[in-house]
Amino acid sequence: MRNIKKNMKRNLAVLKPFLPYGVLDSWDDLNPRLYHAIHIYWLKFYGMWYYKFMPCSIKFWCYQIYTIIVLLLVCFLPGIGEVVYLLRRQENIGDIAEGLYLFLSEMYTYFKIAVFWLNKEKILNLLKFLHCDEFKPKEREHRDILRNSIKKARFVMTYYTTMCVGAVSVGIIMPLTENFEILPTNVEYPYVDVYKSPVYGIIYLHHIYYKPATCIIDGAMDTILAAYVASAIGQIEILSYNLRNFEMLAERKRNRDFKTHQGFVRDKIYYRRNVLKQSIVHYNAIVRYVSMIESAFSLASALQFMLSVMVLCLVGIQFLSIENPLNHLMQIVWMAIYLTCMLIEVFILCWFGNELILKSLELRQAAFDGPWLKTDPKTTMFIVIFLERCQRPLRVTAGKIFTLSLDTYSYLINWAYKAFAVMRNTKK
Repeated sequence: MRNIKKNMKRNLAVLKPFLPYGVLDSWDDLNPRLYHAIHIYWLKFYGMWYYKFMPCSIKFWCYQIYTIIVLLLVCFLPGIGEVVYLLRRQENIGDIAEGLYLFLSEMYTYFKIAVFWLNKEKILNLLKFLHCDEFKPKEREHRDILRNSIKKARFVMTYYTTMCVGAVSVGIIMPLTENFEILPTNVEYPYVDVYKSPVYGIIYLHHIYYKPATCIIDGAMDTILAAYVASAIGQIEILSYNLRNFEMLAERKRNRDFKTHQGFVRDKIYYRRNVLKQSIVHYNAIVRYVSMIESAFSLASALQFMLSVMVLCLVGIQFLSIENPLNHLMQIVWMAIYLTCMLIEVFILCWFGNELILKSLELRQAAFDGPWLKTDPKTTMFIVIFLERCQRPLRVTAGKIFTLSLDTYSYLINWAYKAFAVMRNTKK
């Protein structure tokens, strides 16, 4: 058995460089990289992550060429084909809805890529900020909180992206059920008939590559914001624990200093105040971190929310435009799955934003639940200062217009339905 385990470890060690950080690596140090390792892995795979090579190196230019090729296959060629398709079908609202909802959903993916690169310094600063001293776990309970937070962030990225790739797989096999009379995405190109062989086969193979690639890139872009918010929520949960148990934490710190300094320690009041001072500093760091998140992702999130409303109502219009639905069951299934993915995509951001608001609101109650009645009046002043400091809940906004929350999610669904109703009446 031991030999088998050793052989398995050796075989897995060979795969380690080709897998995201944290799959085979130890989580003992709870490196903040674990939050975003899967996102960065896939963005690197498609050439969308930031370069670390010098412009004079061969690796830099190889990576640059690879990124341009991916952008050409994933962004430019599909975009041109979808625009030509829409221009040739200006008179039929059903055809416009059919082409436009996919075009818009892919366009804001490309826009997010552009914003992602424009905000390079901000996003890299966020990654660096996660390694600050205030965010490092100091107690065993802190480690449990961070571990659960990391698991949640990785779970969302993995399963949401898997679901999206599964969804587009339905779109990819849809031409099989339609006797190859359609393509997974409605595209047309000048001077070329895309429905004749061998052009149809080439474009179909291109769709097999670019559809999953777009989903993975889009999923990574969306859930990396959720991962940043999840890390902030984890820090708030640690802070809540510290406030509720500052007496116990002060005693632990005093005992550690007793062993380290061979019996020379300060009184208990000093350690209580020290824990509360660190809590205020910790909260200030969280506030700064959340403001950095908003600065880096605000613009992309705002556009995503607005386009999501348009895409949702266009999918509804496309449902109504299908003639003889029983003869196009696969097309209906594809649109239903696509609609579900769109709803979940926006829900993830709103849910994490809502959790951030709720957890930050709990900080005041956590401070009040602490053993402050046992402390002296000067020490309680630190709690009063903290209560004043956290009167406003922490929140992330999209373009200073939308707050990431479940209330905003319900508003977006409502707006989408209203837009759908208007377009349905126009179609009639």
